[in-house]
Amino acid sequence: MKLWDSPCTSFPYSFDEVVSAFWDRYPNSHAKHILSEDVLERQITDNTIVTKKLIIKQGSSILKRVPRWISRMTDIRVVPVIEESVYDRVSKKLVTYTRNVSHLSLFELHERCVYKPSEDQHHPALLTDVLRSVTVSIDCGRMSSVYEQVLLMGFKKSINNTTKGMFEKLEEKFGVKHLANEKMKLIKEKIIKSSSNLVTHVKCEEENDKH
Repeated sequence: MKLWDSPCTSFPYSFDEVVSAFWDRYPNSHAKHILSEDVLERQITDNTIVTKKLIIKQGSSILKRVPRWISRMTDIRVVPVIEESVYDRVSKKLVTYTRNVSHLSLFELHERCVYKPSEDQHHPALLTDVLRSVTVSIDCGRMSSVYEQVLLMGFKKSINNTTKGMFEKLEEKFGVKHLANEKMKLIKEKIIKSSSNLVTHVKCEEENDKH
């Protein structure tokens, strides 16, 4: 099993705006691997909204490039996942849990995200922090550790498109911020660039493992 915590990402939008975009983030042009999204349950109280969704995704593009004779993992083309989100108006947090509900005999991938107002003292109302963590567990015999690394690598690479997709929906709903527009543009570029660099970190880890 491999566990990974991502660096903090900050969106240049308020917490309420990010939450609104999160619930309506599909479809977007950076999430073509999402085939369908359905709400299974939703419970609303005075201060919380708890939602359970079924999201159907295409299998990892990285695994598709692996020769089929190596592992049954390469046969995975569609992955249904359950996403549970808990929004708390009082604590100003949105916590999400995502897990695959098929192919459990081969692999398990669990993701946890926490959205909250930024701790940046200069712009707390204008920024929203996102913290991600993921655990990957694969049962494929001697190749398990290799496939865990490959699947984790694919997950990290997908964060770049996830970030771009959120920006697309935020700008559709709320526009590019008029306040300090140029500064907001620089923040956006920095966030997307840092998401892309996560793949470089994975390659470094793989190189270190070889030595």
